[in-house]
Amino acid sequence: MDFITTGVIASTVYDLLKNGLKLSAGVLKDRLGQWIKEDVVAEEVARELSNLGLHDGLSEKAISNQLDRSQPICTLIRDINAEAALVAPATITTVNQTHSGSGDNVGGIKIVK
Repeated sequence: MDFITTGVIASTVYDLLKNGLKLSAGVLKDRLGQWIKEDVVAEEVARELSNLGLHDGLSEKAISNQLDRSQPICTLIRDINAEAALVAPATITTVNQTHSGSGDNVGGIKIVK
């Protein structure tokens, strides 16, 4: 499973449990709305998370480890990431510059060490 995705979900689950909230589709969709768009998918993720028996005594690392060991969660996340990659907008940037004189002519992010 993608370690960034696992980390985001583990952190979200940890925060929800720490604050005494129930793992529900509505709460997950609210917290992970940029990633989980459909109610059906949010319900499935909530169901699988509930099946893992997560509780507020677990650390983020322990939650992340349980997510990594869960085949249904791994499959769901792989499918969601694949769908997100298909619909993610591509960004094309065009920079037209005219430069005269001394100094830098940077058309984006300049990294200085």
